[in-house]
Parts: sequence; structure tokens; C-alpha cells
Amino acid sequence: MRFSVGWKIADGDEAAIAKLPESAWETSLKQDGTLQEGDVVTELTGLNTRQGWPEGVRLIIRRVKPSGRQPAKLTAFEQRTGWRYSITATNINRMWGIAGSRQTQFLDTLHRDHAEVEGRVRTKQGDGPA
Repeated sequence: MRFSVGWKIADGDEAAIAKLPESAWETSLKQDGTLQEGDVVTELTGLNTRQGWPEGVRLIIRRVKPSGRQPAKLTAFEQRTGWRYSITATNINRMWGIAGSRQTQFLDTLHRDHAEVEGRVRTKQGDGPA
């Protein structure tokens, strides 16, 4: 079974992110595979671990400029760096037959696409038949 899950950033996550060199970040991708200028991703695997996690869990970090309505929700670290961070944990290492599926950019895009679908389903619940 494959999974990807996001969670709220914690102090340990921020400490690990602070150790990343700027060269570790790469431009993220839009759903159509083109570059999403201004948004970047990297992998944190190995720099930040949790006890009891299954073997092979990868951590994907996404960094974006915060929108105008987010400043009050930013952590002190995010306010200091000027970026909003999100973290995805996944056990996906490679999807058979899908080129590039082990790459950080692909995994970030895959997770965001799935979250968008879940959001659509959630907003349709309780609306009755379409």
C-alpha cells in the first residue's frame, strides 16, 4: 500500500529545514508537468526522522511565498525566512511503469493533486445528488 500524508510543521522539522543548503531546492511542478516558478521542493529524508516510522518513509518539503492572508498563521521560523513550508511523508519510492516517479518534484505534485481531489469530495458531501 502506498501513502502520502501531510502534517503541521513542528520545531524539529524547522530545525532540519534550516540545515538545508539553498542548492538543495528545485522548482516544483504544476499538474501538467511544467515548472511552477517561485515554488520549490526538496527532500528532507535522513535529516529529520521520527521513532516508530516504517522503514523507507521519505519526507518531501514544499516552500512557497505566503499569501497576504497567511502572516498570522506563520511560525516564527517561517516569518524569519519569508517562506511557508509544508511537509509530506510518503512511502512511494517508485511507481512501476511511471518514469520519474521517484523524483521529489513528481511526489510533491502527486500529493497536491490527491489533496485537491479530496478537497473537492469534501465540499460536495452533504450537497445531495449532483
